[in-house]
Order: sequence, then structure tokens, then C-alpha cells
Amino acid sequence: MTAGESSAAYAVEVARLLWPSPWAAPYVTRRRAPVGAGHRDAYLFPGPRNPRLLVPVDVPGSAAMLERLGGGRGLVGPRARSLLERSVRSRAFALSHWPVLRVPAPADDGMESIESYLAGCLGTEVRVGVMLGTRRVNQKPVLPVFDREGRLHGYAKVGHNDLTRALVRRETDSLTTLDRHDLHRLRVPRVLHHGRWGALEVLVVSPLTTDRREPVSPAVRAAAARELAHLGGVTRSALTGTGFWGRLTDAADRVVGQPDGPRLAAAARRIEADHGRDRVRLGGWHGDWGSWNMGMRDGVLHVWDWERYDPEVPVGFDGLHFAAQSVRPGDREAARQEARFVASVPQLLLDAGVPSAEHGLTLRLYLLEIALRYVEALRHGTTPALRRRTAWALSLMERLAERPLPTPLTEGR
Repeated sequence: MTAGESSAAYAVEVARLLWPSPWAAPYVTRRRAPVGAGHRDAYLFPGPRNPRLLVPVDVPGSAAMLERLGGGRGLVGPRARSLLERSVRSRAFALSHWPVLRVPAPADDGMESIESYLAGCLGTEVRVGVMLGTRRVNQKPVLPVFDREGRLHGYAKVGHNDLTRALVRRETDSLTTLDRHDLHRLRVPRVLHHGRWGALEVLVVSPLTTDRREPVSPAVRAAAARELAHLGGVTRSALTGTGFWGRLTDAADRVVGQPDGPRLAAAARRIEADHGRDRVRLGGWHGDWGSWNMGMRDGVLHVWDWERYDPEVPVGFDGLHFAAQSVRPGDREAARQEARFVASVPQLLLDAGVPSAEHGLTLRLYLLEIALRYVEALRHGTTPALRRRTAWALSLMERLAERPLPTPLTEGR
């Protein structure tokens, strides 16, 4: 094993969760397994140094997973991804000695794994790939679930610690709620199964088929966000009397002992002092409204990852979250990115139906919501990127308390 291959520690760790003892310990290799050995072999993409995908070697159609390497937060450009996908589909790719993560088969063929568990849930023998993402405290392995002929049956999400197990349960509840509504502007997955396997919380959802050649236009995205905001009706109440504000203040109390807890508590007190009696418009939001969670098919927006759905937040939060992703704290252009983001807020909130008098408060409430999310995640572990993003959200929220937002020229159009 090379030094680069030994860096695939996260992939090995996740594989061990899914194929526990008495399956033998996973390892990275470039050698082909003997025919009929019973091992689980998966190609490491985009490579062994920083793998994001485990693509099963013996499953026809699994090469479609490589779509996840292009677009959104992908690491590989569309042309390179398309070429790689065609290569993996060819029989000759097996001779390339591409790095493989191997889970050696146990002596007893009946030993349990995530595949045997899912087979029992879905009523057919299955093989899984793994979408690893980056190592984060709230990162859940997502498993495309194929039958032996390569048909995609769904996606399994696996919660493996207190935070991710709670997120899996929350997404199950969210999708169950959304299934009761007649959606027009967007499509969401259906729940196929939810249960526990050992210490893992498992949710299986139906696949959403999108066409990567069909772009998501800002108009389509905004229309879908408006439908979502109004799904359960929009109410208007004084801030401190809302369930939303009660949830945020409870969350601030829970993290008061954390390094950024006092700043969050002070920010919440300042907002309550400035705007506690102000009436706010409350509706639903997705909670992670970003290009990586959406795609188009036949003119309809398909949206996945509903673990952060909430039916009672200030209207406009989804648009703010999408726009906020253009700010990359730590980047040399971060100050300009922030300035463009703040300048865009009045118009995007006006387009969402939020009057200008509520724009400053809506933005401060969004930043408090997202900073609380980040600080809560930091309780379970930290990464430099999460620390930078938390510091940015806190800083901007504090600065906005001292200066108003600009008013859009198109007010009242």
C-alpha cells in the first residue's frame, strides 16, 4: 500500500461500520480479487488520497454514481467526469489497476452487513455504493442501493453518532410530513424504510431522477422556495411569541457553555431587545437550500436532503441560505463576497414577499439560526472550515446590529 492509499482512512472507517466483524478489516489494494472470493470491492473516486465515492466493482450501472463528482460541490469537471464514467462502464477498466477498497469476505457467508439488512427491508438481494463526502461531524454516509442487475432501488442514509442519528430521524419525519401535501413546483423523495441496525439509524428513500443537461434557473428555484414557504400557510406574529423564537433561545441556552455560546446568547438578547415585539412572517424552509441538493427534470425542481426542514421560520430563509454560500470565509476575496451577499439581500427578500421593514431582522435571524447550527455541530467535533464559517456568521450578525441594510430601488413594484 502506498502512502497515498493509506490516506483513505475515512473510507476504511465507514466501510467498517457497514461491514463489521466478523467481516475482515477493509484495506486498499490494486490487485484484483479471485473470482468467487465473496469480497466487497469498490473503486475509490476521484482517487485514494481523498476519496468521495466507493463505486462497487461488480454492479452494472454503478458507474452512474460518478455524476456526483461533477457540478455542485464536485471535485471533477463535467468533461473529465463524463470520460471517467464511460471508462468505468467498459470491461477494460478492470485491467487498469485502479485503487479498490476491499472488504474481505467472512468465513460464514451468512454474516450480517448493511447489505443483508437492506435486502431484508427491500425484499431483494442488494449491493451498495457509498457517497462519503468530506469528513465532517454531521456527515452521514449515503448509500445508493442497487439490485444485482444494477437497477437503483433507492438511497440509504446512515446515522452513526448522536448528531447524525437525530438528523436521520428528523429527515424521516420531514419527508413523511411533505408526503401529505400536493406539491407542484418541486418533487421530494418518498420514505421506503426507516429503522435501526445495531447502532446505526437507517433511512431508505426513493431515488429522484434528474437531467444534468437541464439547468436550475433562478426563477424556478425561487418559485419552488415560495411554494415551500407557503406549504402549511404563512402566519404573522410578534417574534417573542413564536415557537421559532422559543426554539432558538432554547438552543442558545444549550450551548451557553461552548466557546461561542456567550456571543450567541448576547446576540439573541440584542435581537429580542431591538425586535421582540416586531411581527414576523413565518413559513417553511428546506434548511440546506443549495445547488448540491437539487436538480431538474421536465421543468420541475427535484430536491433531496430534507433533514433540516422546518415549517416555522421567517419567510426568505431558503433564499438567504442559497446566497450565503457565495461567501467563503478564509478566501482572499471573502470581504468582497460578503459585501455582494449583503447587497443582494434586500432584493431577494423582496422577491420572496418580505417587505423592506423586515429585511434587517430576517437576515439577523437567519444568521442566528445558522450560527446556532454550526456551534451545535462543533460540540461533536471540529474542522477548520466549520470554525471559519461559524466565526463569519457570528461576526456579520454582530455588525448588522449596528447598521441597517440598504433599501432596494424596486420596492412596491
